[in-house]
Amino acid sequence: MTTLDIVRNAGALSWVAMCAGLMGAVPPHLTAAQRGDAVRLYVLDGGTLTIGDPTVFGLTRDDVPDLTTMPVPAFLVVHPKGALLWDTGLGDQLIGRSSSETQRGTMRQLVTQPLKGQLAAIGYPPEKINYLGLSHMHFDHVGNANDYSGATWIVQKAERDSVWGPAPLPAFANAASTAAFARLKNSKTQELTGDYDVFGDGLVIVKSTPGHTPGHQSLFVKLPRTGAIVLSGDLYHHQAERTLRKMPEREAAEGVTARSRAALEAFISTAGAQLWIQHDPAIWARLKKAPAFYD
Repeated sequence: MTTLDIVRNAGALSWVAMCAGLMGAVPPHLTAAQRGDAVRLYVLDGGTLTIGDPTVFGLTRDDVPDLTTMPVPAFLVVHPKGALLWDTGLGDQLIGRSSSETQRGTMRQLVTQPLKGQLAAIGYPPEKINYLGLSHMHFDHVGNANDYSGATWIVQKAERDSVWGPAPLPAFANAASTAAFARLKNSKTQELTGDYDVFGDGLVIVKSTPGHTPGHQSLFVKLPRTGAIVLSGDLYHHQAERTLRKMPEREAAEGVTARSRAALEAFISTAGAQLWIQHDPAIWARLKKAPAFYD
């Protein structure tokens, strides 16, 4: 074999090895999130609430003169081990309803696009949702919960008991008040009494933040590029509550929300996380919405 033959054979072997490597590799133009080996977060539109009276949040018109509407978002966390839907908005059944039909106390509900459709558009119909996390059981967070009753429901025991325990709250005393999430009663349930690491790797953690409701909870998500985010549920409703240290009158009197806020703020500081106040219009306006995502 001549020197030239050796060079040619070596070149051929290198080419074969390179081709084999490429055949087994993931195309380099795909992001980590598209390859499925990283966590990503989608922001979904769950409707809008009109705000007739901000005093229900412990705020005055002087505190929030421009507050006329509040977004009602939902979020999808996609992890290599499964998908978690966080809150479910006002309810797809409200689409096309007149304002008189959607009035709830001092607020009016408006839904313009179905949550189920938004999720399907990014490849997540109900059967692909592995976990359902609700910050709490108020109407604007559970409107589509029945659609995802096939997932494992992650809930604080105190919150579940407030609906179906031995002494349920008066707000859940009849079937009509629980209709939007009635199927969860028989769902597979992960019942909590504190914080919970959903996938066991510290990247998606349910944080117990009682006060607004007995088992209210918030969600921590750590993304590879965006960094750490905490979704507030209703621990805060508006940035002014955080900056002015205000809260609904009942919660202020009980003191539980204040303790939860202090604990979560300490956690946020230690984790270097950003807080997304779910109902805050200014935060909602700057977030990119699905099908775009954060990774």
